[in-house]
Amino acid sequence: MAKIEYTQEEIEKILFHQLGQHWLEIDEEVIRKAVPGAIKSIEGNFAGLPNRRFYCDGEVQFSPYMSVHWMIFLYRLAHEIYVQCDSSTPKEADQIYYLNKIMHSNDWLYAVELPLHFLCEHPLGSVLGRAQYGDYLFVYQGTTIGGGGRSKGQLCYPVLGNNVILFANSTVLGDTHIGNNVVVSAESYIINEDIPDNCIVFGQSPNLVIKSKTEDEIKSYTKHIWGW
Repeated sequence: MAKIEYTQEEIEKILFHQLGQHWLEIDEEVIRKAVPGAIKSIEGNFAGLPNRRFYCDGEVQFSPYMSVHWMIFLYRLAHEIYVQCDSSTPKEADQIYYLNKIMHSNDWLYAVELPLHFLCEHPLGSVLGRAQYGDYLFVYQGTTIGGGGRSKGQLCYPVLGNNVILFANSTVLGDTHIGNNVVVSAESYIINEDIPDNCIVFGQSPNLVIKSKTEDEIKSYTKHIWGW
């Protein structure tokens, strides 16, 4: 159950006002059809989290005036429109994607399938590009994930496991495979690497430092986020 301080009609009014500052034509009906699905995704994303900004007294907390809430909602909404329109890249998905970029200085493309459990903190300048994302993903500011290098003429994209946290200004590119329960340290640059499960990664490819840990040790880094 989500505790929404504003009705769906009021949320849509805020959204359409924001969109109207930038676009001449808005198909409100296409967007309205996608809003319930986006809110449902928010409920699944925030339910049970230990942070009272997201979940408190058995209720999901969601407000258009909480910037992290709103930027995740805008991504979910654009993605929902994209899915409902059979991945035909409708202009409404583009409009919401650009609104998110304008308001929050992030680049989270709606065609990318971010996991159900996805959170961020101070995510200005974060770029979450085409990649395969595992569940329980957390990013900080300046994080970049995307393509790099080519194999048989095709651009390569990363694959991330479950419970991956990327600290500020970390970069993951190309044919990189990151295992489960991995902490990517601030300023790390990883390209075309295989990172094992249960570790902390430092440094720059090809001279990375990988410190092996137990699963419990790594989960302790994100317990305050996910409440294991």
